[in-house]
Amino acid sequence: MTCRTGFPPSGIIFLAILCGCHGNRLNIGVVHAGGEKDVLDAMTSSARSLNSSKDLAMVLTNVQLDARSTDCPLHQAREQDRLHALILMTPLPSPCTCGAADMPQLAPVVVRMYQPDPDTPALRSGVLDMFPSPGQLATMLFDVMQALGWRETYVVYNKRSEFYSSFKALLNEAGSRRLSMWAREVPVAMVTKKDVDVLNAVLYDVSTAGRENVVLMTSDELVGVILDKAADMLLLTSQSRWIVTSSDVRESQLQSARHSGALLTLLRPFPETPPPWGRDAPDGQLSYRTRLALDAVKLVSSLSPDLVTGYSRRSDREGSLYPREGDCRAGMTNSEDNFLGFSGHVSFDSCGKRKNVTVFVDEYLQGESKQVGTWTTEGAAEIQSGWQKPTETHLLSGRHLRVFTAPSKPFFMKKPGRGGEVGSTPYHGYLVDLLEMLASRLNFTWDITVGGRGRSRIVAAAESKKYDLLLVAMAMRTGFTGWDKIEYSIPIRTRGYFLTMKKSNRHDGQGIFQFMGPFSAEVWLTFVAAVVGVSLVMAANGRLNPYEWSKAAGRGEVSEEEADNLSLVNSLWSTFGAAVCQGQEFLPRSSAGRVIVGAWWFVILVMVASYTANLAAFLSRPSTERSIRSLADLARQTDVPYGTYKKYTLVKFMKNSQEEPFKTIGRYLDQNSDEVLFNTSRQAFERAAKGDFIFISSTTYEYEILNERCDMVILTDEYFYKYEVVFPFPVGSPYRAEINQALMKMTQDGQMDALTNRWFNKKMYKCSTGSSQEGVLDMEQLNGAFYYLMIGMGTSILVFALEWVHFKFKKGRSSDPANRGDRV
Repeated sequence: MTCRTGFPPSGIIFLAILCGCHGNRLNIGVVHAGGEKDVLDAMTSSARSLNSSKDLAMVLTNVQLDARSTDCPLHQAREQDRLHALILMTPLPSPCTCGAADMPQLAPVVVRMYQPDPDTPALRSGVLDMFPSPGQLATMLFDVMQALGWRETYVVYNKRSEFYSSFKALLNEAGSRRLSMWAREVPVAMVTKKDVDVLNAVLYDVSTAGRENVVLMTSDELVGVILDKAADMLLLTSQSRWIVTSSDVRESQLQSARHSGALLTLLRPFPETPPPWGRDAPDGQLSYRTRLALDAVKLVSSLSPDLVTGYSRRSDREGSLYPREGDCRAGMTNSEDNFLGFSGHVSFDSCGKRKNVTVFVDEYLQGESKQVGTWTTEGAAEIQSGWQKPTETHLLSGRHLRVFTAPSKPFFMKKPGRGGEVGSTPYHGYLVDLLEMLASRLNFTWDITVGGRGRSRIVAAAESKKYDLLLVAMAMRTGFTGWDKIEYSIPIRTRGYFLTMKKSNRHDGQGIFQFMGPFSAEVWLTFVAAVVGVSLVMAANGRLNPYEWSKAAGRGEVSEEEADNLSLVNSLWSTFGAAVCQGQEFLPRSSAGRVIVGAWWFVILVMVASYTANLAAFLSRPSTERSIRSLADLARQTDVPYGTYKKYTLVKFMKNSQEEPFKTIGRYLDQNSDEVLFNTSRQAFERAAKGDFIFISSTTYEYEILNERCDMVILTDEYFYKYEVVFPFPVGSPYRAEINQALMKMTQDGQMDALTNRWFNKKMYKCSTGSSQEGVLDMEQLNGAFYYLMIGMGTSILVFALEWVHFKFKKGRSSDPANRGDRV
């Protein structure tokens, strides 16, 4: 860091009129980093009060650091008006400290309000440290944890913490103290998504490790953020105990722990009431930094006689009346060094380190804070907790809650029956059962107000402050208007989107030809042509091959009746018989004929196996259901149009996605938005119910399809674009932590699984998304085969009649004497 100095009219603050009214003038440099107007104003007020009570003119020179400068502004200040003392509110830049042993003395006395880095060169001035040393802070923390009975702890820290200087001392001493310690660093501010992700990862590690004792060692402004996130992750429970080291933590930052049952230990290194001499200082809640600054002003004023006379007798290189930093051979001799200040008892040892430090230990539980002990450098912590720590929170016990809800199947529905009044309440559903289970566990009663659906109505109900609980199944997503006006429970269900359409009445429009569906028309025609072709080849081979039946019969090797075994008619019959796995009627004798038959049998083996394997799968579902089972299938097909509700978050995601199949579907929805994107989800659903349209639906309509609309079918087996379902709370609801804990316990006990099975078991619904039994074919799929059987039987009767007539006609002609050639 480098620094600059500027001396505008507001830069040098004259706190006394230098006109000879005071015998002595004391120049004090105040080094700060900017943005501390309240602290500087308090110092000005305190100095003015001190000037009026002493023969002293104390002048504060305001020196603000600037990272753009490469010079040390204190050297310039010394040339203009020599400094008698220096109050360091922030670390000096390197141009002021590099090679400090060879550099001019900055001031006879330096009062430091922070703990320096161990690698910083020692100053040539006499240095007094107002802030407790790292060793003192580490010892204090260990003594407090020992008094609380801790055997292990998890330290969440960042580098802006006042206690960070003691972090190495904590790690070094943990072993000797027999304390198991884990530590993780968090960012100094929650600005970017990466910062939030780091914090989430650290708290998740605390959760999975099961650590109930946590030391929160961060800057003041981050305490509330971390506690809020810890409450969301159920790290603040009745079993949790946290030590918060931040001196200036406010009650507003502890609201997340107010109703959680967690016990917070707060460390306050200053007394509750200011000392009598400081009554003229600014009133109100003073930060620890302001208290240190006020005591620093008081300290340099008490040292003023020695400063003035000492500085007049010595040059810069002769040193100071007080021991330089690191020189512990001589102590302070001025009795006024020891006083009761805003930051506690102010006194120093021979090394300029603060001694007689007292830390006040407070406990915060259920929104109340009380002092339970103290720690001093002379002894260990003495803590006597005044709380009867509860084993469980009972905030909801005996209360009557006002609950807002909205109709949503199957989460909240009106019971069937006369006027909807069946049983103790006219409503039923997943959330009603869940509410009854929570009421039984947490001992509260409730009444329900039914309102309209939609996020805007939910947000309005939350902002109205009329309701204690919003019993609405809601997707846990941000980005909608008013999302920051509500808080969420832990997830209770995982939902998503699916594809649905109207069931087909006929399968592929084939009617009785459905059993031919496993093969295309081209395959069937080719198969018929193959039967005829193989038969012709077999017949030609049988007529021409000298080793076949016809030639062998001519040579007398076989009977005359076997000569026609492989005629064209018999070849056709044999080929067809083999095709339907009934065996070859007449087998060839020649090798060439056997090659023909062997090749045909192999083709038949492949054809029959393929047909058998695909027939049941083909007939068990309509063609559209068979071919579209996922978003990838939907993106590939162009025969059936599809669409959805235009305000689904899925639509925006698909239009912006560069990944397939979302990109293809998003482009289709964008190009055909007028026809396939609807103003309401109900319009899109009814369009799908008319047929020839696929609706990309959220699970809002799942219960209706499976329980009421048996003419609809769900195509996808699993959800896609999944999201967690929660129910919301008004911001700052005192009941959220307790209900979340109850939900966690119900999950562990299996009650949530039983509730899910009661309302989301598809086997219990009235309608079926596919065939009546998975993999079982009914008459609708196989009636064509029986039709062909009846046609075959009828054809056989007709052929029988023709054969009978032909036989009688032939027999009649053969019995006529003229036909037999008889002569008289």
